[in-house]
Amino acid sequence: MPLAEIDFVSPPDVIGTVTSFFGGKIDLDPASSDHANTIVKHEDNGLIQQWKAQSVYLYPPRDVLSSSEQPREVLIFNRRRRFQKSAQRVWLEEAVKKYTRGEFEEAIIFLTSTQVALLVTQKLNFDFPICILKEPPELYIDAPGLPKIKNTRCLGFLLYLPSSINTEDRILDFYTLFSPLGRVYY
Repeated sequence: MPLAEIDFVSPPDVIGTVTSFFGGKIDLDPASSDHANTIVKHEDNGLIQQWKAQSVYLYPPRDVLSSSEQPREVLIFNRRRRFQKSAQRVWLEEAVKKYTRGEFEEAIIFLTSTQVALLVTQKLNFDFPICILKEPPELYIDAPGLPKIKNTRCLGFLLYLPSSINTEDRILDFYTLFSPLGRVYY
């Protein structure tokens, strides 16, 4: 089975740093699962729910979504014709749309798709702070017992959608907390 068809759980070092960054609590993870959901509140089918929360952490699934599985409104990349897309791209588009509408205050998005992470920096009209992990992330399969993947060759990217309150201070906090994990650009 290709890795893209397997759902993963966030690396412990990433989730620990994100939890610390948000003051000890993540309010919402719209793409979490029952196996992974021990400290983060999650919503069923988060793509179609409102994300009313202070802080959001998102690790989108790595599969591919057909056009019928995607939200109807796609505003970020302005495509009229709907086509099969990476789930990480669809979730990222939805997160930015919800952020722009003010459904949540700030978010950390963990991406393992280099193509999606590069699309973000190239296609969106504004830049977000990003941390490129220095080591391949430790990934765990979303199944009972959370078995660890032994060799991952994917890269990890942590994208920060900053708070509108004390924006510069929060971006500096992002830099300070996430620099030990990798290189931070802002």
